[in-house]
Amino acid sequence: MTPSLLNTDNASAPPRGIGWALLLAALAASWLRLAGLGDLPLWCDELATLDRLKLPLADHLRAMAGNHPLYEILMRLWMPPEGSDAWMRLPSALAGILAVVLTWFLVRPMGWRIGLIAAWLMALSPLHVMYSRIARAYSLACLLAVASNLALLWMIRERRLPAVLAYVFATALMIYSNLVAVTVWAAQVVFLGWLFREHLRRAWIVVTVNLAVLVLVAVWLSQHLWGAVTWGAETTYTGGQLGRAVKACYLPFTLCLGETVNPVNLSVVLPAFLAFGGAFIWGTVTLLRARCDVGILFLLQAAAGLLMGVAFPAVAPKHLTILLPAWAAIVAAGVGLMERRLAALFAAVILAASFASLFNYFTERQFADADMVTPWRDMAATIEQNRSDPSVVRVGYRPDDGACRMFLRYYRGGAEVARLEVDDWRAVLEDDAANLREVWLLLHDGDPWPEVEGWLAASGLDARRWNFQWEEQTLKGLREGWSSRHKYRAPLYRLYRLRMSPAPEG
Repeated sequence: MTPSLLNTDNASAPPRGIGWALLLAALAASWLRLAGLGDLPLWCDELATLDRLKLPLADHLRAMAGNHPLYEILMRLWMPPEGSDAWMRLPSALAGILAVVLTWFLVRPMGWRIGLIAAWLMALSPLHVMYSRIARAYSLACLLAVASNLALLWMIRERRLPAVLAYVFATALMIYSNLVAVTVWAAQVVFLGWLFREHLRRAWIVVTVNLAVLVLVAVWLSQHLWGAVTWGAETTYTGGQLGRAVKACYLPFTLCLGETVNPVNLSVVLPAFLAFGGAFIWGTVTLLRARCDVGILFLLQAAAGLLMGVAFPAVAPKHLTILLPAWAAIVAAGVGLMERRLAALFAAVILAASFASLFNYFTERQFADADMVTPWRDMAATIEQNRSDPSVVRVGYRPDDGACRMFLRYYRGGAEVARLEVDDWRAVLEDDAANLREVWLLLHDGDPWPEVEGWLAASGLDARRWNFQWEEQTLKGLREGWSSRHKYRAPLYRLYRLRMSPAPEG
């Protein structure tokens, strides 16, 4: 006898309007993921992907060592050398839209109402919207997580070869798209063991199927897994810099609202914490009491992913987008199984908080990773509107020439663009002062700009500064205590125009 998958909804069939409600969710998801897809310049990680696409395949794979290769291999078939930003991001957007629709089919065994709520939560998820609009692997990984879970449920129900093959290949592709997806796979293995606990004679099915998955991913993992683990343990992203306890709170928060609301913005964060958190706890308790098999699968995945996120400093919210379908299902169960008036209240607060976060995203406010919205076009336009001819633009920011390449993608002016050697900036600028009439200097907050400004003041050069992308450095303030959370506010980019003495003739 095959273990059953329980349905927690008392209704035997969905109402007539369910198709229209699902269509509206798909349309909302499409608009949020496709509108103005090329408006923001490429993020530095997107540009790194674009650069790697120009490499021969063997060199590309070597450059992806320790990383997840599937997305970029597929992008080699999609992205032309001079393709637009919107075209490069389109596959992620389409994967995000498809994930919203498939979430309905994934969560439907828990009841049509819960499935519909989960689909809408995915459609409006600020985190999912954000990573469906950038040319990186996270949206694809989320889609493959949904596909892997759907194939798993199909295999449990029917145990036919097409279902088994679908599960094996979908799971392997999911891991190749995001190494953190091993947590989803691990949760699936535990779930299968729990589901077949009374059918030990058939345990060989679980072992055989997952050995097949292991064989498919073994070649890559055997060569790169240790490097990925080492990197994950040594690199710290935002949220982990204040310790594991803070990150344990930060990661669920970003699953609810994405990375576009400042953590100290309590007017949004506190209602979201109460609504999402309350619905998640309600859903967890209800699913455990009902012994809902599909719900337990989702709970295992959420727990495994969050544990990895806390254990490894490098695991960031973008890696945990694979958890969003399971997360949405649990929250949807909480809202869908409440008393109607209470459910309406929770749903209203969740919608309001989600819209606030989406507003912040589309108006480019309060990003956790502000470099994702670097205003390259605005800085390029400022130079062209104010420069004299001839001019040189020196770009700092990164230890390699990445910032130069990002700037050159959006700069269409006539000035020469060169990388500023940040470690030897004084010698470079002194040479410029002796030989050039005008220099533009673009510095990131991480560059030694205080020392540069001190040198400019001492040298008596005619210098003008433009500030771009003001950010509240919340983390720096919180390290000094709650009362200092708004103390630091500074631009991420400083653009200087330096008027030199006339260059000597001859």
